[in-house]
Amino acid sequence: MRKKSVWKKRILSLVTVLALIAAILAYTNFTIKAEINEQQVIVTKTDIPPRTEITEDMLETIIVPIQGVPNDAIKEKEDILGKWTVAGYGIPSHSFVYSNKIVEKSEMPDSGILELNENEVAFSLLVDLETSLGNSIIPNSNVDLYFRSLIDEDNVSKAIFGKLASQVRVVAVKDASASNVFDPEGYQQGQEQKESGKDQNNLAKIYIFAIPEELNGLVNKAKLLGDIVPIATGKSYELDAEVTNEENEVIDFINKTSINNKEEQKEKEEGEK
Repeated sequence: MRKKSVWKKRILSLVTVLALIAAILAYTNFTIKAEINEQQVIVTKTDIPPRTEITEDMLETIIVPIQGVPNDAIKEKEDILGKWTVAGYGIPSHSFVYSNKIVEKSEMPDSGILELNENEVAFSLLVDLETSLGNSIIPNSNVDLYFRSLIDEDNVSKAIFGKLASQVRVVAVKDASASNVFDPEGYQQGQEQKESGKDQNNLAKIYIFAIPEELNGLVNKAKLLGDIVPIATGKSYELDAEVTNEENEVIDFINKTSINNKEEQKEKEEGEK
């Protein structure tokens, strides 16, 4: 009986010691964590070059002491995904992502070019207050492009005017300093500056259109021969509507007045066959 009592005391003492050790370890771990104050933060998994869209597979989440996290380091993955690294600044692997080094796609200086689809090219056009319809044509809207010019025929000046293409998408509207006139929602970016008393000229000066590669030659020749005017209509266009053009007197005039290169001539001959 005495031996059983001794063993019970030993076991109870051992359990008490183990419980005490576990409590000390838990308290120590809690105290250390409280002092360290760990923080979840996002870092890069791979090198991200400049002008690159950031995707899920480029990022990972780590836990580090909050003292080691810079104030401008982004801590939530949702605040990084879909953003772009700015021009001239890539992000090395295993690095923090800083808020001033990534931007929305629409804030990229070449955002219009990034909006081009496959087999599309950018076509730029200088405009003024009249041809921009008083700043009323905004990005992601569709317009028709018309050609106008004066030609001399038998010593008489004659006007020529007609459609070049329909449903041409506007991908960017720039002002005289090549800054975007509109934000993604279609409102003037300069509105806040104006309200705060800052004077900024945000009139449209350059339109950038997305046109099919096969129309690139036609519109550029038209640009040399006369004026190209964007015309907005009251009808609505589908978001992914295809650009179309139909043969007319204006297009015939441009082609006849221009020197076709060998590839254009070959395509025309194949089309006639």
